[in-house]
Amino acid sequence: MKILALVGTNADFSYNRILLRYMKKHFRQMADIEIAEISQLPPFSVDTPLSEQTEVWKLKQKVKAADGVIFSTPEYDHGIPAALKSTVEWLSYKTDVLKHKPVMVVGVSYGRQASARSQVQMRQILVSPDCDANLLPGNEVLIGNASHSFSKDGRLINAEARDNLEDCFTHFVEYIQIFENANKEGLDMSVKQPTISEAYINFPTGRLTLKEVQQIFSTIPFEIDLIDSTDHFAWFSDKPNREHVRNVASLGETVQECHPPLAVPAVMGIINSFREGKKDVVTRPLWMNGHRSLIQYYALRDVNGHYLGTIEFTGSVEYILNLFENGAWSTDGNTGASKHEDASDNSEEADSVDASTGASESSDDDNTDNASEVVATPAPAVNDDTDADATTGASDAGSVDANDDEADATTGASEN
Repeated sequence: MKILALVGTNADFSYNRILLRYMKKHFRQMADIEIAEISQLPPFSVDTPLSEQTEVWKLKQKVKAADGVIFSTPEYDHGIPAALKSTVEWLSYKTDVLKHKPVMVVGVSYGRQASARSQVQMRQILVSPDCDANLLPGNEVLIGNASHSFSKDGRLINAEARDNLEDCFTHFVEYIQIFENANKEGLDMSVKQPTISEAYINFPTGRLTLKEVQQIFSTIPFEIDLIDSTDHFAWFSDKPNREHVRNVASLGETVQECHPPLAVPAVMGIINSFREGKKDVVTRPLWMNGHRSLIQYYALRDVNGHYLGTIEFTGSVEYILNLFENGAWSTDGNTGASKHEDASDNSEEADSVDASTGASESSDDDNTDNASEVVATPAPAVNDDTDADATTGASDAGSVDANDDEADATTGASEN
């Protein structure tokens, strides 16, 4: 279980930070607690440029990925610190990352009443319509007289406060599990199995059951993501070991929400070029996770050419490139003549069969030793001013936009 704990102040020294560090260590067998600082966030303002919101975006992604969030707040003038209020505004303005997220409030203060008033305020904010978080009711962690409640090495030495903290955190873990179990039931139905597994779709080229469609997307050697016509992240293929790790929590987010701010202009540039009919394809070869990959963005259109969205195809090309580098295309594709003197030595392996028709691909040629391993290579990159692909006539079929290096059209995950 992953829990994000926010230090509710930008002060260099805070007992609330000490409390969260103690919780991270003390409850390590129950949950993985990540402590997040808010001091790097800009003050909330609707006019803050996207270029200054990178840290805001990073925090949103952490909240989204967490199973639960803990807010630790001190008390300033009977209320929460301005920096914490600004943070919550960032997490609730034009975003749903806190919506239905299990949250818990804790706090430390120097006074005898601890942070009672600020915690009441924090709870009111978290259950407001804009946040709409699932707040753990009751279970108040109010630690006062801070300088005498913690040891110099950061241990909570107030026995009564420690026992209360252990009870409350245990209840929070159980609270999270309730929502996880409820969400898991829906996820198993909607993602792991089609809703109507026996239904089928008639295509112009054949018929597939919904179960077959689902498994095709999980089996093909590349991953697919879709931004719909309204610029919302609508769908991703459930492929194991994805290059771009996706989360169902991101579904329904706008392009601006699911991208690093610095990537948004480039991403929207790709999408708008598709929407306006200026391009149909943008290609990006790059290194990902230590190997060579190819990302291609396609404009999704209906039979009448109306824009339906942007599809992103991503996959490793190491296998294809290794085949090429090891001479898999050493046979002349037009004549079958080998370009290497020893190419005929392995001709006994040339008799391959089309898996769908049973038709043998062997001929009178003796040099078709690699016929069964032919794999389509990526189209060569061409400039945007190239009128047509020489083989297909399709405009922009393999165009590479040099300015798109920072843009993953679905999440921007490649941005450093």
